[in-house]
Amino acid sequence: MIALLLFVASGMVNAQVNNTIKISGRVLDIYDRNPVSGVSVIIPKAGQSFVTDAAGRFTITCSKRDTLFLFLYGYQTLRFSMADSTDKAEYHPVFEFDRLITSISKPIIVRPKPTLNQIDKEREKMGQIPKELRQPEVPLTSPISALYELLSDRAKERTKLRQQIQADERVRIYHELFDYYKEAGLFDLPDEYYDQFINYLNLPVDFLKGNTDYTITKTILDAYKKFGLDKGFIK
Repeated sequence: MIALLLFVASGMVNAQVNNTIKISGRVLDIYDRNPVSGVSVIIPKAGQSFVTDAAGRFTITCSKRDTLFLFLYGYQTLRFSMADSTDKAEYHPVFEFDRLITSISKPIIVRPKPTLNQIDKEREKMGQIPKELRQPEVPLTSPISALYELLSDRAKERTKLRQQIQADERVRIYHELFDYYKEAGLFDLPDEYYDQFINYLNLPVDFLKGNTDYTITKTILDAYKKFGLDKGFIK
């Protein structure tokens, strides 16, 4: 009987060990291939957070069922599911960080510009929350558990990531719209003013998600004229 219990206990330990994976990853800027330090690597399910070093590296041990989120202001948040990784005990991924704020002094990677129809589809999807960041259902009969969940580190990380992902989406879609307007000859906003103009517009996500192309375009072009006069590139 004792031998049987030891065998079962050993099997449980092995199962737990086999369910974990060591990640030794590196984050690089997609444009210049330089390492990106200070990137937050978050496991929302565990409420854990790590930061890349000066070489853009990080090392963590997590469950093979976990999903990692990598974010840093100025870059598009990355989502990486461990279920998509190999069955190895150790994994060495290289993550390429795509900038939200471009710089004309950096090399440019030429990609096909999205069409207006593609941008419309992206607008419709705005605000969708990855399942790993959704608030778990807590029984109403357990107010203590609900309060703990609300105040826990896991909940705070999920909230922070939801906000970051939504901000990323908003900036990215605005950049795509501005590029489209420039190619269509509707306005000529200099690239270096993109992010200032987004802040100047100060339009909520629901405006981008719920309005027609005509309403969005007219609102942006009307604001562009005032913004351009203020900044001096429209006379």
